[in-house]
Amino acid sequence: MLTKSFELETASWDLSLDDSGSIAITKNPYAVAQDVACACSTFLGEVWYDTTLGIPYYQRILGHWPGTQLINTKYASEAKKLDYVQSAFCTTTVGNGDRAATGVMTITDTNNVTSTIQY
Repeated sequence: MLTKSFELETASWDLSLDDSGSIAITKNPYAVAQDVACACSTFLGEVWYDTTLGIPYYQRILGHWPGTQLINTKYASEAKKLDYVQSAFCTTTVGNGDRAATGVMTITDTNNVTSTIQY
């Protein structure tokens, strides 16, 4: 399955242009990784046409101590909602003394291509 998506600039997460001045398009595996990153940065209820999509940042994560297992589970399940994602595995780590979490998600698309996303 060939997946295409608008190519977003990594610094601003905004549309980018190709050499001819048109909106740039990207293909897998980058398109799949980018779509998963977008899905995992969507807040629960933010998508008007399907309020079940998104991560429960306000309800369960921001301002709470959710634990790394909840974050891993929510990110992986949100990634697997995309029909071209076969599997997703997350590892979240929390820094000492600060309130920041970082992690890595490994996804495999339906073409059996594996990509890694850092968050």
